[in-house]
Amino acid sequence: MLADLDNHKEKFEKIINKHDEFLIIPHYNPDPDALGSSFGLQYLLSKVFNKNSNIYFSGIIGRAENIKMLQILDIPIVSLKEHEEIPDKPVILLDTQPGTGNNPLKHNNNLKIILDHHLLQERSKKIYYADIRENFGSTSSIIYSYFKKYNLKPTVNVATALYYGIQSDVVGEGRIAYKIDFNYMQDLSIYINREKLYAIENPKLPFDYYIHINKGMDNSVIYDDFIITSLGEIQNPDYIGEIADFLIRFEKCNIVLVIGVHNNSIQLSFRSQKKKIHAGLTLKKIVGRLGSAGGHNASAGGKIVMDSIEVLPVISKKLITHSLKIIQGEITSGIPLLSLGDYLNY
Repeated sequence: MLADLDNHKEKFEKIINKHDEFLIIPHYNPDPDALGSSFGLQYLLSKVFNKNSNIYFSGIIGRAENIKMLQILDIPIVSLKEHEEIPDKPVILLDTQPGTGNNPLKHNNNLKIILDHHLLQERSKKIYYADIRENFGSTSSIIYSYFKKYNLKPTVNVATALYYGIQSDVVGEGRIAYKIDFNYMQDLSIYINREKLYAIENPKLPFDYYIHINKGMDNSVIYDDFIITSLGEIQNPDYIGEIADFLIRFEKCNIVLVIGVHNNSIQLSFRSQKKKIHAGLTLKKIVGRLGSAGGHNASAGGKIVMDSIEVLPVISKKLITHSLKIIQGEITSGIPLLSLGDYLNY
């Protein structure tokens, strides 16, 4: 049942008080918003309700900033191995919803609560307590609204996690932000440790980061203002989104699709700076029945599970041709990005 402003505190307390322990589960390959909101919720459950909770995640945490965030803020998190069963305890789903394909829940797995800021999914309406706020730029902002409701002061580490979680989702080119997000960042700024925040924002980068950036550039093809690139097989799926964020900053680009393969699945990142092209809805159309996809106005992700790696060329071709038809109305010829200077007289 969707929470509303009149009853959400009462319903939230009712379901929390009904159980002694919770599992907090963010989306696959959790980003700073998923990590920050999970850490914040765990602290709130402990301090306000005296409830134990554990944060579980599937996939990997591979981006250097995210690894540094876990280390420097001492965020306790447990990795669910592939095909490992989720413990049979009440689940709180964060920064994702059932039916989206980007979390490990199957058949709702004792799901009690959803806290998220993405587009409302039909299956979320059937959960006892679903606080879905599409007018918030991050789930960390939603969690901090509960801090304010319960007059809870965050620790330095929790405040820094929430602040960075909000910042990473709302600050930057193509991000969608609302006044409430910036208000909450201002509130949290008096509690954070700026040295820790700087360390998270500026970690040392591993060698394979530059290998993947190079591969992403080499394989990029630009169709008018639409860049498509394929990374092939990668060990760190976080690079797919990272390269999409890197490419969307190109002055002649407004749309980006990055394709990569991890653990026998095709993973996609899509970026749009055109108001008429909603990233989440457009990527859903591109993926179609091949897999799952979703996201925001400006950024989205998707996943296609393959029976074998041999079908990769066929599916990749379908994705590229389908995306060109949807976005440009026809199959057009592109120019390798690194050869663009030959056409522009750079």
